[in-house]
This record gives sequence, C-alpha cells and structure tokens, in this order.
Amino acid sequence: MCKTTQTDTFKRLRAVMKDVNGDNRQIVRTLQDQVEYLLEKVAILEEIATEENGGKSPVYSEAQKKRLAYRGRKLNEFLLATVEQTFAPGTIYGWHRELVGKKYDSTGTGQKKRGRKPISQEIVDEVLLLAERNPDWGYDRIAGTMRYLGYDVCASTVRHILDDHGIVPDPERRKRGDWNQFIETQQHVTAATDFAQVELMTPYGLVRESLLFFMDIGGREVRCGGIVHAPDSNWTAQVARNMCDMWDGFLLGKKYLIHDRDSLFNKQFDAVFESIGITIKKLPPFTPQMNARMENFIRALKTECLDKMIFSSAAQLRYAVNQYLEYWNHYRPHAGLGGAMVKPYEQDMDGEIAEVSFLGGLLHGYHRERCAA
Repeated sequence: MCKTTQTDTFKRLRAVMKDVNGDNRQIVRTLQDQVEYLLEKVAILEEIATEENGGKSPVYSEAQKKRLAYRGRKLNEFLLATVEQTFAPGTIYGWHRELVGKKYDSTGTGQKKRGRKPISQEIVDEVLLLAERNPDWGYDRIAGTMRYLGYDVCASTVRHILDDHGIVPDPERRKRGDWNQFIETQQHVTAATDFAQVELMTPYGLVRESLLFFMDIGGREVRCGGIVHAPDSNWTAQVARNMCDMWDGFLLGKKYLIHDRDSLFNKQFDAVFESIGITIKKLPPFTPQMNARMENFIRALKTECLDKMIFSSAAQLRYAVNQYLEYWNHYRPHAGLGGAMVKPYEQDMDGEIAEVSFLGGLLHGYHRERCAA
C-alpha cells in the first residue's frame, strides 16, 4: 500500500471514529452498512452484465477466479457465505485447489507429459503368457526374460500389467503375506514416517510447504516432526534427532521405522535412528500400500481438514495441523482400533456430554465433563 493510500485510509477512519464518538458497536454497524452498500452495488453490476450477456451469467476468467480465491482465503466458510452472493464457499475453495493443481500440471503446451507410457498389446500378451506358464516366477524374473526376448520392459511394468489383470505371482504373494504378517506381529514396536505437501497462497504466488509426520503403527498416534518450505538433509536429520530425544523422543522404544525411498530419507537420517537401535525398513519403489496406515492418515488430514481451508502463511498451516492432531489423537474414533480413540482423555461417565470444536467448527469431538467432587 502506497503512502498516499495509507493517508487517505487513516483520514476516513478518523472521520468514522469522530462521527460515532468511539462507540465500538456503532463502528461495527457503520462498517456493516458499508459492506451492504458494496454488496448491493455488486449485485447491480452483475445484473447489468447478465443482461448484456443475453441473460447468461458472466464467465469468470482464471485470473478473476484467482483474485476471488486470494481474497476469500481470509474468511472462514460462514463469513464467506455472508458476503458471497454468487458462488458457494466450496466453489471459491475449489478454485484454489485447481490453481494449486495447475501449478504442477505437466500437460500444457510445451510441457513434457508424465505418467505411465502406453504398453503395447504384444507386451501385455507375452507377460501374461509367461506368468501363466511359470506361476513361480516373480516380477524381476519375468522382466528379465522379456528383456532377453528383445522387449524393453522393467519389473514395475510387469507388476502394472499383472495387477491390471488381477494376477499376483506366487513369490510376490509370499512377499506380501510376509509383510502383512510383519506389520501385524510387530506393529506395537514399529513406527512409520512420510511427507505431505500443502500450498500456501501468498502475494507472491503459490508456495509449497512440506510436512513430515511420524506414526506409532500399533497405537495410531501421530506427531508432526516439522513444517518447512525447502527441506534438506540437515533439516530431516534434526527432526530425526528430535524424535529420538533421550527424555521424550516419540520413537523411544521402537524397533523398526518404515519409510519410502524419498531422497531426503538418506543415510544421515537413517543413522540417527540406527544409533538408538531402530532398524530401518525401506520400502520398495512405488509401493505406498505397504505404508498404508500412514497413507490413510495423510489422506484423512487432507480430506477432513487441509482441503477445506486456504492458507496464506506457515503459521496458519501449523496451527491447523496442531488442531487436527489434537482431534486425531484424542477425539476421532478409528475403525482400526475398533472405534476407539488413540489417547482419549479421562472422563466421568456420569457427567454431561460436552462438544469440543476445532478450527472454528470444522471438526467436532465429544466427551463427558467431570462431575464436581
């Protein structure tokens, strides 16, 4: 805001204060009158635009949607519904999510397309034949034979083909069974970690923040290791040291830590955990299902909380994440725990039922209040 604009704004504010003699309630009423005047003017302008467009509502450009989404981020759903007479709050928030997606869209003009390349039917038929004729062959062996026969095929392509046809070779079935058995028998001494990403809408454009989470696999308790704009190996190593703190480290007493092959989970990161006796279980490439409980948490965090909000600063994001973790760990029932909470607070079963709200009523929890002694 330039100096001239600031001066004009202060003059108007002083004029309002003088007219209402500093009465705060009157100030609010005056500001509300101004808002209602602007809303009426906007409605008139939209009526004019609709008439000039042959009775059809005006179509907003991407730039105009971005401007509305940027302003709307400062309002919660209730306040946005109060002033927005054309679009539902969910629509405004949806535009923000679309803008985030387009920032990383690789399908535009001049962009290199990503994703799996089309697989020829000849390769598919040959892989299916090898799998049928050799049920004791795994993905690597089938891929090796295909390469010997002159096909450019890797093990992950073989896995995609067989998965699409509902086929799991015996060696792979044994591996999956062994992993599921490991999780089931070792869950109470096993933890998992993974990253999540969230976009901030700032005056300088979209800024990506990375969040690192840790989960106690058996008990489902989750901690946030940290939130940072540009994580590096030094940052992840420090987070690891915090998780292993000798007094209150979250991973004390654990024997195993599961994580994927993200480059940030490097030798320096792993060495911190190995120093206190934790064995690293590094997942094979492209196997998020093997870290299913952590993946389920991140999905719940986004669908129940983050996707319904627009953030303009890391502080806002950090507050929302802390609120959600309070909800997840103490108030949210979990199907994997038989409908129980992770760490429910003590309560008096004869007490009145009380509702606890998080993030302005976005999430709700319930408990019984303690009775007076």
